Amino acid sequence: MKSFSKLLAILVIITVIGSCSTSSAASDELQSGAVSDTYAYLSPEAIVYASSISNLIATFPKFRNDAVNREISSLKISLSDYLGAVRDFNQPTKHRSLADFEKYYKKIQKLRKFLIKDDDEVLNRYMVKIKTNINLLEASQSKIEETSMSSN
Repeated sequence: MKSFSKLLAILVIITVIGSCSTSSAASDELQSGAVSDTYAYLSPEAIVYASSISNLIATFPKFRNDAVNREISSLKISLSDYLGAVRDFNQPTKHRSLADFEKYYKKIQKLRKFLIKDDDEVLNRYMVKIKTNINLLEASQSKIEETSMSSN
């Protein structure tokens, strides 16, 4: 099970690095194995949820409405910050990025009425998947926090 977790962590890291950055520093860190250690505390399901969010960020389509696209860009930044905070176990940044995500999510929901039906449906699918994966990731994180608190 541990080797499965490490393999899954490495796959997530490759996905995150591929979608967010292609810097040589990131590849050097990946080769040294240091990156997989930063995900050691995450459960396999948490890694899957984080990976799904990362993939949704990377594949988010452009729409015909500039206002929607601007808010989506901000939403994607807040999601990237959130994933970084989860990875680094940085609670203040995680909470701030979740608040930012919520703000942009609400703005996008208000702007949906200006989209054509097909674009609205695509946007809705992405937003539901993101929200679901965040909720699942948060639930899995709270389990880890409860376990670590009860063992102290």
